[in-house]
Parts: sequence; structure tokens; C-alpha cells
Amino acid sequence: FRQALARHQDLHGKITFVQVVIPSRTDIREYADLKTEIERLVGEINGQFTTPGWVPIHYLFRSLDRTELLSYYRSSEIALVTPLKDGMNLVAKEYCASSIETGVLILSEFAGAAPQMEVGALLVNPYDVNGVADAIYQAWAMPEAERRTRLAALRQIVREQDIFWWVNSFLQSGGGRAG
Repeated sequence: FRQALARHQDLHGKITFVQVVIPSRTDIREYADLKTEIERLVGEINGQFTTPGWVPIHYLFRSLDRTELLSYYRSSEIALVTPLKDGMNLVAKEYCASSIETGVLILSEFAGAAPQMEVGALLVNPYDVNGVADAIYQAWAMPEAERRTRLAALRQIVREQDIFWWVNSFLQSGGGRAG
């Protein structure tokens, strides 16, 4: 996000990144260190780019109930889901299912859901900081008609390629055979 703000000045004051971190394994040192690093980076970015009336990053370290989560999905014009390595990633699918009609999904090409969702998502390599920054800008500047078309395609995939579709395709591929 820092790189997006640095590369695209017209984002200043017009986009806010909401980072929700669900507490997990807080007793493990590596997780505590990661939390400290995230908080340091949020402070740096906010310190560098904040202007009167605008703070670029809102950081929450807490659990959300379903109602709160749905509220965040529905109020977000862009979802940035960039795991370095992942399984199916239900966050991306939940966002598409519940987002406003013009939501844009930016998804890591390493997410398990990426092959399914490439038709409507902006796929990024999370190691390519400039590429992610440019995808954020592309999503922000995207015309409303394109936003609607992309999200409609993603919603159709989420509806049609559900758990039953997945189980059937898994079994047909031989994934359920014992060794």
C-alpha cells in the first residue's frame, strides 16, 4: 500500500486501507514479532502520508463476528487478498459473494482460488510490490461498468463452483483414491 501511495499521488486522501488482523497464536514469539512489525509499518506509512482529515491505514487487531465481517466486505470497494502461499482462500470468495455491486478483487496468483477466479479478479504476484501497487491503482481507477462485469463473473463462479462442485471434480480427478 505504501508503494501505491508513493507511485500514485492521486490516491492521497481518496483511498483508505483497512487492515483487520485476527489475533492468532499470540503466545508464539514469531507471531508476536510479526504483529510488532505490522504495527511499526502501519505507523511509518501513516506518519509519511497522513494529511489533515485523512489517515491512509486503519489497523484493527481483533476478532470480528459475522455481522462485522459482512459490514467490512460490503463497505470495501476493493479487497486485497495477497497470500504468499495458500489453500482455497475463502476470504476472496466471501468478499465476492457479499461485496457491493462494484467491488474489485485483487488476488494473489498463489491463492488456491486464483485459477477459478482469474476471469474477474486482478491477479498479482505478491512479491512484486510495484505490480501490487499498480493493481491497487487499476482497481481504484476502474470504470464502474468494468467493476460490475468483473464482480458478476466472480459471483457466478462462487455460485456455480461450490463445495459440491469441488467434491465432484476432486473425486473425478482421482483425488479420493487410496494409494
